[in-house]
Amino acid sequence: MAKFKAFWEDNLIFGLATVIAGLFNYLYHVVLAHVLGPREYGDLATFLNVTGFLVIPAGMITLIYTRIGKYQGQNVRVQAIALWTGGAALWLMIWLLGPKLAGIFHVNDTLLIIYTAEVVPSLALAANVGMLQRSRWYLWVGLLAVLNTGFRVVAAAGALWSSYHLLAVGILEAIAAWVTWFVSRTMVSHVPLKGEEASAGVIMGTAVVGIINVLFALVDGLAAKYALSPLTAGKYTGLATIGHSLQFVSGSLGTVMLTAILSDPRYRYRYVAMTVAVYSLLAGVGEWLFTVHASGLVMMVLGKEFFGIAPWLGLYGWGMISLGLLNIAMLYSVAQGRWEIVVTVGCGLLYWVWVLIHDHSLGRFVISTTHIMFGIMCITLVTSGLAQLWGAYVKVRTQT
Repeated sequence: MAKFKAFWEDNLIFGLATVIAGLFNYLYHVVLAHVLGPREYGDLATFLNVTGFLVIPAGMITLIYTRIGKYQGQNVRVQAIALWTGGAALWLMIWLLGPKLAGIFHVNDTLLIIYTAEVVPSLALAANVGMLQRSRWYLWVGLLAVLNTGFRVVAAAGALWSSYHLLAVGILEAIAAWVTWFVSRTMVSHVPLKGEEASAGVIMGTAVVGIINVLFALVDGLAAKYALSPLTAGKYTGLATIGHSLQFVSGSLGTVMLTAILSDPRYRYRYVAMTVAVYSLLAGVGEWLFTVHASGLVMMVLGKEFFGIAPWLGLYGWGMISLGLLNIAMLYSVAQGRWEIVVTVGCGLLYWVWVLIHDHSLGRFVISTTHIMFGIMCITLVTSGLAQLWGAYVKVRTQT
């Protein structure tokens, strides 16, 4: 059928772009891990994680605009002012809190300000990406991702030609964010109207899902910097760089599933089944690499100074597979406007953070992450199943 053909085409286009962007991202980390070494690489990861933490609203904005799209009567001017004001306010916060944060994470406060400059256009860029996704213009979305990550490789290469490695990378990354926003603005000007105004409840639930998804990608890196020694934190960051790739795959597949369900909700269960099947296949291949070729993978991506993380990669991979399934479940909840999944996953996130900040070794971080992610997944499946049964029961009682 034509609708399923479009679903597979979207997955192929967006998936291929995600793979290319992922390869650029790996190349970025490969270059910098070899150039910087564990200590400075840990500092770099802190700058990136703090930036990622600041742009948590960006993930939320993307998901909201993916849900509502571009519709007639939308107050574009007011929304644009709000997005740019929000981005500028986030960066101003770093100017004010930078010295204190730098002391907590043992990094340079000036570099922290430079790396976080990309948050200013981040919310406007996120809205543009969301509107492109709602219209299922995944070729253009993919081109933006490739452009942004490709520029990051240029930034990494800049470190090779400068005595101030981290400074060069930070400046070039900020430039990349502004260039990507400018390109996205041009793209969105050609997007047709497709979407609708959503209720406050749906927007709020969607925003929470966006926040949780971003936090899952960031908090373990920040917790490692807080709870572990600088050297061990850098090594864990390298492990997370490889392992979180499985989570990012689920984000690509889940986004396509979300927009497909919004376009044709009658086939939601089939879209979910196809998405989970493809993700399971890809995740299985990834876990095989993590288990059988862990040493070679670590050496290739991060270098010999990270060799000690290889024995933990296989176990960590199972935790990331569970996290990917949770991502897909939450995106399904956005499409359906059902929030019981968000409650279980959100509570699990808080518990995960609490456990990590009390762990003080790389091994404990890996074990805790894997066990907690698997536990959250099981609880979420049971809760979702019970909610479906209750909904069916209420429907039968109402009809009779």
